[in-house]
Amino acid sequence: MNGAFWRNLGITVVLAGLAAFAGARLGEQPLAIKPKAAEASHAPVGMRDSVYQMVHQDIQLTDDQKHRIDDIEARYAHRRNELRAKIASANAELGEALANEMALGTAASRALEHQEQDMGDLQRETILYVLEVRAVLTPKQQQVLDQKVFESLSASPLS
Repeated sequence: MNGAFWRNLGITVVLAGLAAFAGARLGEQPLAIKPKAAEASHAPVGMRDSVYQMVHQDIQLTDDQKHRIDDIEARYAHRRNELRAKIASANAELGEALANEMALGTAASRALEHQEQDMGDLQRETILYVLEVRAVLTPKQQQVLDQKVFESLSASPLS
């Protein structure tokens, strides 16, 4: 194997690692969506807006509810960060496997499975988080949250 191969392999691995790192960091940041004033009450909530933000912006909470939701958020944030780190690691594993095999071989397939599992775990934890927050709310507050979650999940990713 010549020097060009190793140079290209090294560049590919470094770029894959940087992409995984950037994806993990960007994924941690909520997307600030500022709809026009006339559209503000009808604008769908973006997927990156957390349920925490939906609850605190759109629902009048009691002090007890705020405290309980803050506790839930703290527990969830820790687990979410763990899973995002695992996803970033799986991305790097996938990048390295693709660079080494230059095909969807055994190592790349295994890395892809790790990534899919970690992403599924994050989705599952998010659903459990939403349900736990929802349980703190009154039935009327739950209706507001349910509508916001529905809007968020059904919003077009291209809008």
